[in-house]
Amino acid sequence: MALNSADVTDDQKKLVDDIVYLRGRIITSYSQVEFLLADIAVKLELKFPYLISARLKAAKRIAEKKGFEAYKKDLEEVCDGLGEFDDIRKFMSHGWADLEVDRQGNHKFALRMYERKGEGEFELMQATSTRERLLQAANDINEFTSRVITLFRRIYLKQALEKPE
Repeated sequence: MALNSADVTDDQKKLVDDIVYLRGRIITSYSQVEFLLADIAVKLELKFPYLISARLKAAKRIAEKKGFEAYKKDLEEVCDGLGEFDDIRKFMSHGWADLEVDRQGNHKFALRMYERKGEGEFELMQATSTRERLLQAANDINEFTSRVITLFRRIYLKQALEKPE
């Protein structure tokens, strides 16, 4: 469906606007956590872990460092919790979204993306969602991100990881 088509209703345009907005909320929240995981690794290990898997390993290593044991449970919860949002983040960041609306006005977003399975191997992944489910996913990851920011703020203040400007 072309958004500038005369056949597209205002409600359908609103649904497309909603997925664009929700997509941004999901990607932004995930990115905030990704950055914090990299930032603490850079500050404490003087290394930049590029892949998310390396950032998660670094956070778990940091939780073992002297003076950081008190944060072990919280950092593990961050690492485990972020994985819950990985699939939706991948679809939102790297995928295609189509709006499908039936004659009764019911809608779904058809999501597609390619996932690498190995060298020269890939698979087309497909999922569907609704505005309501995407809104719930955005709210969930925003709440998770807020908890992560609070944790890192506490760690940074307590461990004096922030340099005054």
